Amino acid sequence: MYRPSLFLVLALALLFPAAAGAVSFEKALRNPDPTGKYLFYLHGAIMEKQGKNATSKRYGTYMYDQIIKHFEDRDLIVIDEVRGTTNPHKYASKIVGQIHRLMAAGIPSGNITVAGFSKGGHIALLIASSLRQPDVGFVIMAGCGKGITARSFNQFLKAKRGARLKGRIYSIYASSDLEAGSCRDAIAQSSGEGLRFHENRIKTGKGHGLFYQPRPEWINPTAIFARGGR
Repeated sequence: MYRPSLFLVLALALLFPAAAGAVSFEKALRNPDPTGKYLFYLHGAIMEKQGKNATSKRYGTYMYDQIIKHFEDRDLIVIDEVRGTTNPHKYASKIVGQIHRLMAAGIPSGNITVAGFSKGGHIALLIASSLRQPDVGFVIMAGCGKGITARSFNQFLKAKRGARLKGRIYSIYASSDLEAGSCRDAIAQSSGEGLRFHENRIKTGKGHGLFYQPRPEWINPTAIFARGGR
């Protein structure tokens, strides 16, 4: 049986490096890479009750593993966790603590992005208003509410949490979404100091379900953003 030489194996590894891959937070902390691009991915609420491959009658199957793999394939160090039923404020505090620990381990704040969909996007917004780090990136995917998600977002606005927002914030939502919309009301509460904001309204017929699959309309711009491209 043919066995490649060690030299050949090393040469191939240099020519075709492995994707960064998904890791637990503790593993990421044990092996900090100051040059790596770190992405916290926060899934939608449907997975809190159904777990991986959660299925909505309206939107289909939540393709969680495929979404993570698409980010891995773009050389991002993905920190993911399938969470159970979660208080958004408590979970946001947990991630804020993890980000502080990454930065203390030598990871530049500009190399860290938090991307969340639906409830995960709302949690990401809470993180941005608590962490208050101008160089950390946030991708809010259908996380600013209307329809059934409006209550949490309205509470965010009522508490004037938008005034505390800091960071590089990129909002993405579908024009046909009945459950989420623009984040501009939250941004309007901010003085703008330490805040950079960009919003992308995608015209598709997928509605809220756009983010259930790793579709290029949102996966590509999110990965580019996390790699420092915006």
